Amino acid sequence: MSHTSILDRWADQVERRAAEPALATAGRDWSHRELAELATGLRARLAEGTGPVLVACADPVPVVAAILACAATGRAFAPVDTRQPAARWTALLADLRPGTVLADSAGRAALAAAGQGELPLLEAESVTGLPWTADHWRGLDGPDAGYVYFTSGTTGRPKGILGSFEAVAHFLDWEIAEFGIAPGTRVSMLTSPGFDAFLRDALVPLCAGGTAVVPAPGAVPVGAALGDWLTEQRIELLHCVPTVFRTLRAAGLTAGSLPRLRAALLAGEPVRPADITWWRGLFGADKELVNLYGPSETTMTKVFRRLTAEDAEAETVPAGCPMPGVEVRVLVAGRPVTEAIGEIEIRTPFPLRGYLGGTPGGFAGPDRYRTGDLGRLRADGALEVLGRRDQQVKVHGARVELGEIEDGLRRHPGVADVCAALVEETDGEPVLCAYLVAEGVTDEELRGHAAETLPAAARPALYLRLSAIPRTLSGKADRRALPSPAAARAGHTGEQPLEGLEAGIAELWRELLHVPSVGRHDDFALLGGDSLGIARLLDGLRTRFGVEVPLRVYVGAPTVAGLAAAVAAGRDGARPDGERR
Repeated sequence: MSHTSILDRWADQVERRAAEPALATAGRDWSHRELAELATGLRARLAEGTGPVLVACADPVPVVAAILACAATGRAFAPVDTRQPAARWTALLADLRPGTVLADSAGRAALAAAGQGELPLLEAESVTGLPWTADHWRGLDGPDAGYVYFTSGTTGRPKGILGSFEAVAHFLDWEIAEFGIAPGTRVSMLTSPGFDAFLRDALVPLCAGGTAVVPAPGAVPVGAALGDWLTEQRIELLHCVPTVFRTLRAAGLTAGSLPRLRAALLAGEPVRPADITWWRGLFGADKELVNLYGPSETTMTKVFRRLTAEDAEAETVPAGCPMPGVEVRVLVAGRPVTEAIGEIEIRTPFPLRGYLGGTPGGFAGPDRYRTGDLGRLRADGALEVLGRRDQQVKVHGARVELGEIEDGLRRHPGVADVCAALVEETDGEPVLCAYLVAEGVTDEELRGHAAETLPAAARPALYLRLSAIPRTLSGKADRRALPSPAAARAGHTGEQPLEGLEAGIAELWRELLHVPSVGRHDDFALLGGDSLGIARLLDGLRTRFGVEVPLRVYVGAPTVAGLAAAVAAGRDGARPDGERR
């Protein structure tokens, strides 16, 4: 596929399947023609301007329409998560210099809160559909303006990755053919518009005549809620990060569960042998489990592997082998090696565009990128990914620079020293921790400061006080000498939960947070519960106690005692928010 053939292929599907669903949202289904008409209306509005289009929408529907419209008008698009701190909005707007800002109500509220009032704003709700004609979308020969996705930067400033539709087309062609995605195939869309995997979730089904299925607004469904959603929405292809996938273990699945699901494709974090053992123990080889690997700089997946029972016995689950047209090398002192640990380099069959502003980073040529990941090529050609050679980590699939966290927290006047680390305790999910030398500053103040300076994925779940940061002889922070979060919190004391319901909820907290003790008035977030942890907590309350506790109720009373009261109210016939059923 060339970059314009994405639109050609999409137009063919609209023409053939006009009335079939293209996007299935909690509010309504959008047919292929309805989405095409919205894209046509937006195309007409964007044709009036020039320069990049910043897409600040929480609703995925206008984001998908913007991708199509920008491809047709030759304007670069830059989708962002609307939950950005003010400093990040300022930096990315200064770097991108958008000619148009397409924003829905959530995006406009975020921009206003960040003090960004004087912008070339286009309200997403003001865009109306126009008649769609396939000939107006086929055979276009305009420039491949591509896109920009912003990721974490070591200095605290977001880094814009430039990509092309040509690169996206290469990926789409591969995934549609490799996994037999056909008209009517229902594909999950769990990714935020601010991550480049959103292009995969949207364009794969659209170019194959399938349906991208979007969960209800709010937190990504996890656990039993995820299992129910996959079943009710008849999802055939699931894309998610391993952290979300693992929550299905609490969903009570059986061999007959998820009847329409054909494959679960995992990316963004390492897959564990236990993931394979559990999945294959349930479904055997009937539902594929696939490992995907590839940095955003090279456009989504570049290495993949259909995981087998043998992979469950491996010390490191292989990332796999390159997709067609891609070359992967492991370099030691600049030379390729096999069966030795070195830096992973990827060569693509299309030109790479680098970073916004021309920062070289790991780009080693027009089509080569040195990832900064350590890996090993096995004798059979499979790649193992073994970690980072720098201070970059993955949090729920999002790239985070530890240096950005440290830089942000050091700007608080009460912080004398800080070291950030992603810590994985026994049988637990990785926890983003900030180890601090600080006096006279509370966790609440630190969380407020982080919310103003750091993107959501880079905000520590835990703030742990030390008398001094351990350091090596050269003066660098010695992360290997940092105490575990459990050890650092072992001295926690507080009013103990009451017997019965509070004790049961406290036990659930200990399982989710991996803490030795919980007080009845402790705040779940202050003990390390991030957004995914909150979703798992609410799912656990539903499955363990039989009561649906809405997110707004949790926000009002995020303690063991508060949640126990909400669960008790639900059992007594009132909704947990206090109203009668």
